[in-house]
Amino acid sequence: MLTGTVPEWANSTAIAQLLGKTTRRIQQLTQDGILKTEVPPGGGARKYRTCDTIQRYIDHVERKAQEIGEGGRLAELNLKKLEAEVALKESQGSLHRLKTAIAEGKYLPAEQATEELAEFMTAFQKFAMTIPARMAGAMSGYADAITIRNAQKAIRKELETMLTAYVDAMQVEDTPGAEP
Repeated sequence: MLTGTVPEWANSTAIAQLLGKTTRRIQQLTQDGILKTEVPPGGGARKYRTCDTIQRYIDHVERKAQEIGEGGRLAELNLKKLEAEVALKESQGSLHRLKTAIAEGKYLPAEQATEELAEFMTAFQKFAMTIPARMAGAMSGYADAITIRNAQKAIRKELETMLTAYVDAMQVEDTPGAEP
């Protein structure tokens, strides 16, 4: 551990102690051109300018940290790009499956579906409107004719009201721009 004032010139061992690195790492940083040695004014072996060397090392560490940060942002952007590509491929797959189902006839054109629904509703209405008469026939042994006739009228009126409400609701939903 170094004590006292910092000398102007230092060898690799002293620099290693100041930076908390090994002597070998200081030599590698010198070979990589990050740190540099000079011949001191009195001559002798090459040494490091202590303050200059510490500043160079700090600059080096800051540059590496910035590169890592930029690499992280780049990786994040690449990840978002890949996620977007996956979402696009999934939606393209869904669209393809839908087009295939339409081509295979699994879906009906809207006009055809509307026509078939209208035909069904007409047939259902005819069937439903026969219920009061059938009910009246079934009740003939249990009640007098006036009661049966009143029940038949009430059921018919209720069926007509319900069917009309159902048909009206279907027409509102079919109207373009109508809110559900």
